[in-house]
Amino acid sequence: MANSNLVSVIVPVYNVKPYLRECFDSICRQSYRNIEIILVDDGSTDGSGELCDVLAAIDDRTTVLHKENGGLSDARNAGLRIAQGDWISFVDSDDYISPVFIEVLFNACRDTGCQISAVPFGKPFNDGDACPLVESLDPVAPAKALPSPDVQRLMLYQTLDTGAQWRLYAKAPLGIDPFPKGLYYEDLASVYKIIHKVDSVAVVDCRELYAYRMRSNSIIRQEYRHIKGESALIIADQLYHDICNWYPDLSKAAASRCFSVCRMVFAQIPTKNNHSRQIQDEDLLWSVLSLHRKAVLRDREARPRERFAAFVSYFGKSAFSLFCCVARGLGLLR
Repeated sequence: MANSNLVSVIVPVYNVKPYLRECFDSICRQSYRNIEIILVDDGSTDGSGELCDVLAAIDDRTTVLHKENGGLSDARNAGLRIAQGDWISFVDSDDYISPVFIEVLFNACRDTGCQISAVPFGKPFNDGDACPLVESLDPVAPAKALPSPDVQRLMLYQTLDTGAQWRLYAKAPLGIDPFPKGLYYEDLASVYKIIHKVDSVAVVDCRELYAYRMRSNSIIRQEYRHIKGESALIIADQLYHDICNWYPDLSKAAASRCFSVCRMVFAQIPTKNNHSRQIQDEDLLWSVLSLHRKAVLRDREARPRERFAAFVSYFGKSAFSLFCCVARGLGLLR
């Protein structure tokens, strides 16, 4: 039976043995004690699964679920299906959290009456570096309840990140299997739909609650694969049509976000390739960029990098590819 005060912290685990203990320890140290920790071993091959069992013996609030590899979305969904709490938090297994992370977000929901609370972003840090986080409630500003359309606008313009992991959710709006299996960028595909189910979100303006590890071998930084292009195209199409249907006045913001994700993936395709599938992906992504570039270029709320990229796109696909190559090398386009 679900517990209205219990927070289920779901941690998908796949080949993160060097980082898992730090993540687990940070969850165990939470000032909000009424939690359960669900470690979902997603078919790890580096000993992470065995480490999950060792860690579970340290804290009896921990449950370990071993499963065949199905990807991040599948692991999150599997953890959600066995969660006992009425509140859900997702923490990535190579990250770690402030000791007051859960308490801050739980209090934000309690104080505002919102079913979801969030921080704008995590605090990014390079693998190997330290990332100090807040240790108490004192420096954390009170939460502000924002109407869901305002939250959607902030996410579409990327001043509020779509990451599922910097939020606390009432279980009900998540529904069953909210994360799409088999796609990259699953947070972009799912979080806006979850936000649409609630009236408002409690936003806590503090990044120093969640340490977000930047790894060179993370999924988003891996070399181009067809599934990246396919995912971007599927998500951009659905997001644009959903947002325009639900919030017609956010059509420009939706165009900006669709342009952004397709631009990011387009930039990852090797400039010199003879693979027919990659050429097809490039053409399809280019068609989406061409569709939205006029709206982005004219939108003063769009990020400057997107407006500049939209401007360059008018010089043609070859020029745009060269621009992306140079900008990627300089670290100017993320």
